[in-house]
Amino acid sequence: MTYRTILVSVDAYGASRLRVAAAIDLARRFNASLSGVFLQAEQIPAFIAGDAFSAVTAVESFMEGRKTAIAEALAPARALFETAATNAGIPFNWYEINGDDVETLTACARRHDLTILPPDLPVAGLQETLHAAQIAMGAGGPVLILPEVGYAPGFGANILVAWKETREAARAVRDAWPFLAAAKDVTFLTVGPDAEPGFDSMQQFNLAAHDCGHARLVVDTNEDRDIGDAIRLRTGMV
Repeated sequence: MTYRTILVSVDAYGASRLRVAAAIDLARRFNASLSGVFLQAEQIPAFIAGDAFSAVTAVESFMEGRKTAIAEALAPARALFETAATNAGIPFNWYEINGDDVETLTACARRHDLTILPPDLPVAGLQETLHAAQIAMGAGGPVLILPEVGYAPGFGANILVAWKETREAARAVRDAWPFLAAAKDVTFLTVGPDAEPGFDSMQQFNLAAHDCGHARLVVDTNEDRDIGDAIRLRTGMV
């Protein structure tokens, strides 16, 4: 299993440069094509569209101002993405889509193997932002949410998996196989006094089948420790 198509959100803010660099690094790693997506407002706000007393000139002025703002945000975002992808020799596509709600971006995510987003997505011409968690819940596939700062392309050598015998955890592992197989160190963390001390034979076989036989299971049996604290503690050790 690998990722053949990767979607990355691109905007006019400085954090986009690092996110695009990370997306290009992953496209190289997985021999994938890259799609850049830019979010823009398209709907006329209700307070304008529904106000019978608004002058036509007021609506036209608003739309013209928003069009200018979108164009000013679009130009550097597209130039950043296309220049970086061209210089890297990565095949790419560019999309400008409706960002008034999460539906269009979610549909785009469903059409790619991996989606890369910031936690909050700015929409050109709109004050509100979209939330990556909403897209992740509806995408039906892996969504990698990168912080604004604090990482560098090439990440993924050491991976921590919060593991529990649930369908959500199993799905997350399936979605992450390409990362897990390529990582130098993979740690599965399970928390609880009744947790199994090791992988069963079927799990071992499945891990090995995905080039992840080097993974190890760590069990935290401290009943007084919060699960979130256990994950944060182990994160510092990875």
